[in-house]
Amino acid sequence: MLTAVNKSLFSTIVGIAVASTLVTGAAHAETRLQIAYSNAAVYKAVHEGIAAKFMELHPDIKIEFRAPPRSYEELAQQLMRDKITGTLPDVAFNGINQLGLFMEQKLPVPIDSHAQADGGMEKLGYHPALAALGKRNDAQYGVPFAVSMPIVYVNSDLMSKAGVDVDSLTTWPAILAAGRAVDQKIGQPTAGFYFDWEQTGNWLFQALVTSNGGRMLADDRCEFVFGDARGMAALKILESFAKGGMRNLGQVPGREAFIAGGVGVWVSSSGFAATAEKMIGNKFKLKTLRFPVGTEKPQLPGGGAMALVLTTDKARQQAAWEYVKFATGGIGQAIMAKGTGYMPVNEAAVTTPELMGDYYRQFPNQATAIQQLPLLTEWASYPGPNSLKMIEVIKSYTEGLVTGSRTAEQAMPELLKDVKALSPRCGAQ
Repeated sequence: MLTAVNKSLFSTIVGIAVASTLVTGAAHAETRLQIAYSNAAVYKAVHEGIAAKFMELHPDIKIEFRAPPRSYEELAQQLMRDKITGTLPDVAFNGINQLGLFMEQKLPVPIDSHAQADGGMEKLGYHPALAALGKRNDAQYGVPFAVSMPIVYVNSDLMSKAGVDVDSLTTWPAILAAGRAVDQKIGQPTAGFYFDWEQTGNWLFQALVTSNGGRMLADDRCEFVFGDARGMAALKILESFAKGGMRNLGQVPGREAFIAGGVGVWVSSSGFAATAEKMIGNKFKLKTLRFPVGTEKPQLPGGGAMALVLTTDKARQQAAWEYVKFATGGIGQAIMAKGTGYMPVNEAAVTTPELMGDYYRQFPNQATAIQQLPLLTEWASYPGPNSLKMIEVIKSYTEGLVTGSRTAEQAMPELLKDVKALSPRCGAQ
């Protein structure tokens, strides 16, 4: 598991030069890089902004984006098809949890030599714990591009009308009680509480497991180990949502309802925080809170996207590295963070005054995720070629729990049986 990030990660490190993001390599003139990403609703504007700035500074490298599919899973499937047809893009930005699958499919190339030529990952501004999200077998294969943590979004105006103290929403029972208060005192079409369980890659399911001190996988990243008491506690929390009256609004309708002022408490990704504040405007007072955790070694999986170099052409690899380095460097990360709400992965973005400066003092709702960084752990990548199928299996059981069609006791043995049936034999990969 990853070492916890120092609590003062972004506030105490100073003197990191923005110039490290501007170093140009010996890329061929007129190199055209094909870039793939997904989730255009979240990432399109920031990718285009980063590419435009990069091309101003690197006129010899042109960036071309492929049409983005809707989700990380869809892009993963597309990239595996591209490998078969020999049409892989030069760089891909996809879910952090897909690294294991991509490694098994031999898609990314190691970038250690490029990073070392520029002084190493730490000199470039990447904290070791964040850089470790992209490491496998002691080699650097990916660089985190956007990192999120699960947080609680609160409509403070609805809480006030329902007689709920916002600062009391630190546990699941308290959140459910607040949701019921909204339902009872305000009523439909307003919804008291919605948990965004459909998040890609079972991310919030994993958060419930790890926040209670549990783990999805053993150290070998092959055997599922969430069938213990900690994992059962996670299933019980999901079951309590149905019992507490949570309506299954759906991911997009749930988000839209919260933005419109129709949901009291919404639990989702911090990656939407900046967008939420812009869309909400003055409709209601928004406050974000930390994700509830247990008392025994709680951790939270870092969500978001990672940059991977896929081209095997050595000259193109240098150009691809220049783009990855820029997108994950100070300037690129400032564009990304301000445009989404995801946390910047490069300290230069935060510690350089002309980039983000006092941004988080101006927008404290976006700082909630950073406060949870000491709890950072990996977003588990499921083992074997059936990784994407396992995501769908776990998603179906999660839905059964939040809709009340299954109990935790019914779901756990069946869920374990189904995911293990899709798992490879450990040591046989």
